[in-house]
Amino acid sequence: MTAITLSEDHLDSAPPSAPIKPATAPPEMVTADSVAAFRAAPKKSLSFGLGLDSTGVLLSVLDNPADYGVAKDYSDFFVMTALTGFEFPDTIAAVQKHVLPRLREKGIRYVQVARAGHRDGDGVEVVSDTTNPGKVFSRGQWTLMDELEANGTVPQYAGGHLCSLKYKAWPQDRLQLDQAGGQKVGKLFGYNADEYKRAAKANKHQARRDKEAGTQTFALDYPLIRLGLDREGVKGYVKERLGVAMPKSYCPVCPFSGVCSPQPDHLERLRKFPALAARVLRLEYVSMALNANSSLYKDDTLFRRVTDDQNADALGEFATRLDEQDWSVYRLQRAYTAGRRPECRTAHGDRCAKPECRDSSIKGTVYRSVKTVRTGTRAEAGAFLHNAAVALDRPVEHSTSAHGAGIDRVRTRVRPDAKAYGTVEDFYVAAPAGVQDKARDGFAAVWAQMTDSQ
Repeated sequence: MTAITLSEDHLDSAPPSAPIKPATAPPEMVTADSVAAFRAAPKKSLSFGLGLDSTGVLLSVLDNPADYGVAKDYSDFFVMTALTGFEFPDTIAAVQKHVLPRLREKGIRYVQVARAGHRDGDGVEVVSDTTNPGKVFSRGQWTLMDELEANGTVPQYAGGHLCSLKYKAWPQDRLQLDQAGGQKVGKLFGYNADEYKRAAKANKHQARRDKEAGTQTFALDYPLIRLGLDREGVKGYVKERLGVAMPKSYCPVCPFSGVCSPQPDHLERLRKFPALAARVLRLEYVSMALNANSSLYKDDTLFRRVTDDQNADALGEFATRLDEQDWSVYRLQRAYTAGRRPECRTAHGDRCAKPECRDSSIKGTVYRSVKTVRTGTRAEAGAFLHNAAVALDRPVEHSTSAHGAGIDRVRTRVRPDAKAYGTVEDFYVAAPAGVQDKARDGFAAVWAQMTDSQ
């Protein structure tokens, strides 16, 4: 049976039987320094994301703990999962069936953590901490979807992996630092050889944190990158080792799902779990009601993809949710400030409020306010919106151009040009209830300043 090991000889060559391709990582990602730092850490851990790649790393540690500097009884090693609260059920089932028994057999500590609330100050919830794990929990008391649904927005494609940093990295790091007592913690990550850019980014972030702390807090290592194992290589190793093909782990609401999993595979999973798909479709609908440009994917909607895939169960569940849930009429106000000219930043530094230094063709800060005006049934919300249109002497715009299910709005202030900044918009829209009233800090002052002369 193939085994992945991390002895230093493997920095130059790999066992002929291993499904390995030449490492694609740059030289700085395949040195012996990171594994040496990991071995020297008094406490060693694996950030276990429940998916294929981190399962491959875990199996390697179980097979060859000495190659990682891990004690024979695993007393200096633990596995940690951060619960985002929105995971595919087949991923959880596979880990419970094929991974947890191996942790129990070895007596390895398995910790499951989650954010305790939206704010960092709310801290971390330890959902489970045991050497006899029998269950992967589906959520903690605060989840990624809780935040997205309260804000009425999908994850931002342009934001990169910010939601992963907030709901995966942050709770794990917070708990580890709290329990480390000032000692360095070794952390293994399951980035494969196709993802060395993610590892390089993580290293850069860690170096910045260490500089701020004045000491090395975490020693990061990426075994799959070191061995040049791409996704197919890891898949082969895990299947050989467990006898099954472990599913990928990623959030169903991820805007990078075409990258995390091939789009046909993702759509197949949505067919398998139509209720889950419907929840994401509902979120996307609300997000696009509040902002027509805020679809799940950069240049496409999940609704169109699911429709083209003829996923009747998911679409039916989505339609049922829209009909049965409470709806609200929301008032959306946005102030799009003009950005600073490049020469202003050079001449005036980080801050400057001079109007002459702004350029209406450059996007500045966007200030948003959302307020719930009325909540009731879908029919009641629709009737209220139409009555408001009559009172405001404005038409009800029923648009299917952005979202195929159609969205009703009444606009009171319209941006003359979507590519021009220093403008505002103000409209009422009907959508499923649940979005919390919220305004960006400074909104009232900026709105007043930009509308006083209008």
